[in-house]
Amino acid sequence: MSFKASKTCTSALGTALLLVTSNHATAHTIVGNRVFPATLTIDDPGVNDELALPSFAYMAAANSDGTLGPLSYSFGWDYAKTITANLGISVGSNGFTLQRNPYATGWANIETQLKYVFYQNAEHEFIIAGATSLEIGRTGSPQNSSLPPDPFSTLTPKIYIGKGFGDAEADWARPFAITGEIDYSFPTHPVSPSVSPDPVTGLNVLSLNQSPTVLTYGATIQYSLLYMNSYVQQLPEFSRRLIPTVEAIFNTPVSNIGVGVPGVPSHTTTGTVGPALYYIGNYFEIGIEAAFPINQASGKHVGAFAVLDFFLDDIFPNSIGKPLFGPSQAELNQRY
Repeated sequence: MSFKASKTCTSALGTALLLVTSNHATAHTIVGNRVFPATLTIDDPGVNDELALPSFAYMAAANSDGTLGPLSYSFGWDYAKTITANLGISVGSNGFTLQRNPYATGWANIETQLKYVFYQNAEHEFIIAGATSLEIGRTGSPQNSSLPPDPFSTLTPKIYIGKGFGDAEADWARPFAITGEIDYSFPTHPVSPSVSPDPVTGLNVLSLNQSPTVLTYGATIQYSLLYMNSYVQQLPEFSRRLIPTVEAIFNTPVSNIGVGVPGVPSHTTTGTVGPALYYIGNYFEIGIEAAFPINQASGKHVGAFAVLDFFLDDIFPNSIGKPLFGPSQAELNQRY
């Protein structure tokens, strides 16, 4: 494995996790009386017309000896568009990444996604959806840049689920909700060649990089003060639009793993767990999260995610915010 690929297994195990997931948290979903916010570590289970600009991610990686590794700051975006009330497409990118220690910069690849809601039950605030996303190789920075993206494409099938507990008998339980996501990502070129300078001789060396197939899984536990204020009891003005959550996301390489580097096995599961807080406005959402790495391979210390998400279906309900075909989900709910 080349030095560039080895660096990916150390710094990117701590940073690629957030980079892979941060740009998908771009939509809020309404099922019955429940608003599922655009969470930061996993996507919500619905389809919508929205624009996330910007999304932000910060993570401090750890070197194999436990010392502080690269610090990564990423600024991304994502645009989601409904085709029908239950079918949507999105395009986005993790955007620009600035890395320190050592200094490097680069633009991420473009990613597209097709998503379909298989089932939803308004009375029980329950929803299931599936999606397939494609990260398109070589659509970011050139491979000779200081922080190049993957030169190959990656295909990822996904499953989403959401459940609100507004049907619970106890008032204290009704604001609770949970969401979950499972992804299975596999590269189109599991073994790819690369050319990088030898650290001793300085001569360019051809090497083969292995790109693993990865299982990603995550969940959120939400306590909606927005729901509590509307359906349980009134709250003070400053808190009634807030949704605090606890979120977790994990990555586990499952095949084509490679040999790794000393002190950091390449098959190690990485991930983050942490609290988040969302403010739901009439036309936008603001979210922030503290991301605590679960082990040394995931990061050196707490990272941070943030997003500003614009609800185009509320801002422009009669133009770019409506499905290309048929009624919106809100119109369907009014019918039934």
